[in-house]
Amino acid sequence: MLVNQDNGLALSQQLLGWICDLVPSWTAEDIGSFRYLDGGYSNRNYRFTHRGSIYVLRAPHRERPFVDRHLERELLLARQVPATPDIVAFDPFSGRMISRWVQGHLLADLSPDPDQVVRYLRRLHADLPETRRTFDPVAQARLYLQSVAVPDWILRLAHRAVWPQATTVSCHNDLNPWNVIQGPDGRWVTLDWEWFGRNDPLFDLITLHQSLAFDDTLLGELAEALLQTDVSEARTRACLTAFWLREFAWAAAEIAAGDTRPEILEQRSRGEERLQGLV
Repeated sequence: MLVNQDNGLALSQQLLGWICDLVPSWTAEDIGSFRYLDGGYSNRNYRFTHRGSIYVLRAPHRERPFVDRHLERELLLARQVPATPDIVAFDPFSGRMISRWVQGHLLADLSPDPDQVVRYLRRLHADLPETRRTFDPVAQARLYLQSVAVPDWILRLAHRAVWPQATTVSCHNDLNPWNVIQGPDGRWVTLDWEWFGRNDPLFDLITLHQSLAFDDTLLGELAEALLQTDVSEARTRACLTAFWLREFAWAAAEIAAGDTRPEILEQRSRGEERLQGLV
């Protein structure tokens, strides 16, 4: 068994235990080739094989606010959304989940056309089932900011922010390009539905637009193409503010909890810079 971490054998035994608890019909002898997948922020992910087929084990390493595992499980197992991974087992209490390996490339490693992003979002939002759960990124940011030391002007900005600005629909709410895989057939598969809930659909577009570093001048055009209506500058600005408040506050809370990976430090720095431009 190969695990790219220092505590190899002990960790492999722990992973085997989790997998066999999730799928009791599987035996340890048929499971192997563990490989740690770096890049996950909120969860640890491990690729492994069972009888020649490839799977991924997701294992959250601590409780986090605004996560609804029961709703995530319901959404994924219902298979109402074609662009989701094939789930083998899901324990909503621990958050541990086994899914089939999705072959392809992360959207973050590709250069998608902005029009592709809009078409993908229109299909995704149309496929998502109704939910009563609402997702408020401003409230999420305020919660994170309660436990970290940040500039006073950011606290004032978070206090003044009003959410939502428009009608809400079912959204992903963490639709960064590291959560989307383009398969060999061109299909985009969407991962990590922990924050699924009702939100302004513009929030999902802005998450992808900002994370893919599209030209800022395109945002208004893409927003109107997605929503098929005029979109005010005030709504777009409010959505950008909500997004960057959440991104900054999440990174600040992670750093305060001891996770000082360079990419998280960069997210905090970039978030502060973008918020300064929105004040």
